[in-house]
Amino acid sequence: MSEYIRGGLQKSSYASHEVMQWPCPLCEKSETKFIDRERESLEICKCKSCNLIRVSPRVKEPEKVYWGDASHYVNESRLIFEGKKKHHRDSTYAHDLNLLKKIKPEGKFLDVGCNMGFFLKKAVEYGYEGYGVDPSESLSNIAREKNGLNVETAFLENSSFQNNFFDIVTMTDVFEHIVNPKQILSRVKEILKPDGVVLIKVPNARFNLLKWFVIRKLFKKSSYDIFDSYEHVVHYTDETLSKVLKQCGFQVLKIYVAPPIQLPNWHKFVGHYYQYETPWYMDFRKKLGRNLCYGLSKIEKAVFGRCGYFAPNIGVIAKSL
Repeated sequence: MSEYIRGGLQKSSYASHEVMQWPCPLCEKSETKFIDRERESLEICKCKSCNLIRVSPRVKEPEKVYWGDASHYVNESRLIFEGKKKHHRDSTYAHDLNLLKKIKPEGKFLDVGCNMGFFLKKAVEYGYEGYGVDPSESLSNIAREKNGLNVETAFLENSSFQNNFFDIVTMTDVFEHIVNPKQILSRVKEILKPDGVVLIKVPNARFNLLKWFVIRKLFKKSSYDIFDSYEHVVHYTDETLSKVLKQCGFQVLKIYVAPPIQLPNWHKFVGHYYQYETPWYMDFRKKLGRNLCYGLSKIEKAVFGRCGYFAPNIGVIAKSL
């Protein structure tokens, strides 16, 4: 068995000088209720004013987790670039793009935090004119060189995109990493056309709270990352995600339960090639559990009208007012 080599710069623990306190990015208040602690110094807490869950203290520059060695990222995805394997998120990418097709069947498409460009490449395959932006030089270079995409290396707020340029802006599994969501959404509002839409997909905070209860309270396991707090600095419910969008001048068109990401556990057996499909007999219980939660979450949504505790991921599509 090979040792798993991570492409990023995440650490197993963080010292006090590597983290920082910060106010709630939604209401700017500081008073919180403690929930959990991970990796020694990272604390998950709920804002007492607006109920937004965030990590505070958090890593000072969480985006730099993805500023690792490009060769590791390329090696990790080698079989995908060679066309021998599909990306494990292809089905979830297709789900989100099919939703967008019903609202905006064509146009200029920007993927924020595009990473190596797998979602953006899929959007181009769906007929969109694709653009990407990512602050990681290593990842954005790979998106350009390996996937042939039009990607700018920058934070969105410092990007060169013209105002009123895009028909669609997406942030899939990105918004939870952002420490300045209002500033980002203000920039999104500028670069969107008047009838443009934004799609945001994030992990569901309620689902993480359910995992926290089961793992910490029922099974009494302490050394287990539940909130991925080294990279996920804000944890949204459908209510708090809708609230920040409305505060920034967007009208929510659709809130949906996103399909589970069937993350393989193949890396446990073959090292760092983790992105490929695991043989069914190795992780069928995890897949079955994810699918069961997804099914229950759709029932929750139908009965209670919200994304409840069984929804692993939530998505929102909104338009600028």
